[in-house]
Amino acid sequence: MRADKNKEDLTVVKKNPVDSALKYLASRDRTCMEIQKYLTEKEFSSEEIQQAISYLLNLNYLNDEVYAEKYIEYAISKGKGIMKIKNDLRQKGIEQEIIDDKVSSSEDLAAKEERKRALNQALKIIENTKIEYLTDWDCDFQEKEQKYKEIQRIKGKIARRLQGLGYSPDVIFNIINDIFKNE
Repeated sequence: MRADKNKEDLTVVKKNPVDSALKYLASRDRTCMEIQKYLTEKEFSSEEIQQAISYLLNLNYLNDEVYAEKYIEYAISKGKGIMKIKNDLRQKGIEQEIIDDKVSSSEDLAAKEERKRALNQALKIIENTKIEYLTDWDCDFQEKEQKYKEIQRIKGKIARRLQGLGYSPDVIFNIINDIFKNE
């Protein structure tokens, strides 16, 4: 009789997909695709997942448009470029139409603002880089060669960083030229 009671206690109670999704949403906003992946990993059926997502959409707990707006604000504050922002949103499952709409309506992503953000990122790199050259070019050939190599190293570092942040090649080229126009 004791063994039968223990077997009854061990029965597994399957969780509700909505409860699991709400728990996942508690820490931060998510996209529909992120919720779908999460619930799939938790081994809920496709039907249960779709019902849970529909329920959360009706309650406005999931909203990919609002998510895209918030993410764009966040990404701008972190100095990311438009290409990186678009790519990140695509990877999070946001539809291309929503991405295009939200990016085009965001005033902060205007070309002038993007150049300012890229310049700020480049200046941060220069501040944190050990610069071992002087602006005085009255020196022998070897010293000039060393100074030139140092400048090229810094330019490369800036270009790689800005590219990683999603800035276009045109913006990167213009920023580097603006900074090093006298070199």
